[in-house]
Amino acid sequence: MNHQPDLVHAALASLTAILYVLATGMQLLRLDQRATPRGAALWLALAAVACHLLIAVIDIETGSLSLGFYKVASLIFLTMGVIALAVLMLRPIHMLVSVIFPLSALSVLINAFAPATGQPMSGLHDGAVLHVLLAVIAFGVLTLATLQGALVSLQAGRLRNHQTRGVVRMLPPLTTMEGMFYELLAAGTALLTLAIIAGGLFIDDMFGQKLAHKTVLTTIAWAIFTGTLLVHWRRGLRIGTGLTLVFIGFACMAVGFFGSKLVLELLL
Repeated sequence: MNHQPDLVHAALASLTAILYVLATGMQLLRLDQRATPRGAALWLALAAVACHLLIAVIDIETGSLSLGFYKVASLIFLTMGVIALAVLMLRPIHMLVSVIFPLSALSVLINAFAPATGQPMSGLHDGAVLHVLLAVIAFGVLTLATLQGALVSLQAGRLRNHQTRGVVRMLPPLTTMEGMFYELLAAGTALLTLAIIAGGLFIDDMFGQKLAHKTVLTTIAWAIFTGTLLVHWRRGLRIGTGLTLVFIGFACMAVGFFGSKLVLELLL
């Protein structure tokens, strides 16, 4: 079935994408220490996230918010945007924001103009909705942690090769970057723990035909994240090892979260 967004939805999605791109451009200009108004990037980012949130509210009010591939992806990027802006007030994650905002713009446009998929969330009971929301937020935070880990890996590799120009020059010190990586990982793992508990309490068929692989892969990812954090806190962990484990855990979680949706909703 073709998905034809109404004019307001399409215009709002386009405006949101433009604001995300402009916010990214302003942020990159400021990172490059050019003459750019200091508050312009922040205000554009706030406007972009606010418009993205408005799209989600409209979807809820019209009953079109679903668990489809594109809708869930858009909600995850919305979550990432909100959290990233909140963290930006406390931690220097400017480069991370510059990475996720173009992807957020793409998710908004695809969500607006791609064919609709998935079941509506309006048919779920409150416990299931809580599980879904916790899972979406956890996935968003853990995606931020993984992207932060990728930046740490890039920075560490450049520093080992004594390459201090370009992107590395714009990043905070490596120890600060590593600290932010573990903070995001801890927050995401805590949220994932709550999502798993909510699923166990409110979802009757967690190991049913459609959820078994998702449950198993998510549990594996949770074990990897938790183990990485425990080893890091108790006796320290080489950042390279920690990054590798988190990348593996995120791959498991992503396959569990989106694998079946990709196959059932898009390929089949």
